[in-house]
Amino acid sequence: MLDRVWFDLTSAGIRVALPQPLSGEYQGGAVLYLDDDRQVTVDWLTHHRLDAASLDMVDANRLEEEVVTRYDTIRTTMNTALGIVLHTFGYRTSRPLFGGGFTVQHSRPTPTAAG
Repeated sequence: MLDRVWFDLTSAGIRVALPQPLSGEYQGGAVLYLDDDRQVTVDWLTHHRLDAASLDMVDANRLEEEVVTRYDTIRTTMNTALGIVLHTFGYRTSRPLFGGGFTVQHSRPTPTAAG
């Protein structure tokens, strides 16, 4: 199923990193991997620059800083878009217990041409 989800996301024009961890050549964007329970997980990661800047402000208890809001807004917006794309391709998704993104259960059967 991992290959099918990757195919559908790339068909939608989304560049997907597969598998984790991200390398220096691919920082940020959509990631697709099997979680510890061997379920397909899709998530959006920002570039490490934004991750680090946001984490620095959170660690300093400066949650009102613009970089923290930017990070949260981008992650939420892009994960929402990924969820919509997955649903458009017929996948059912749920939020994982830990982390972000979506766990993809399975897709609807693809209609076949009448013949």
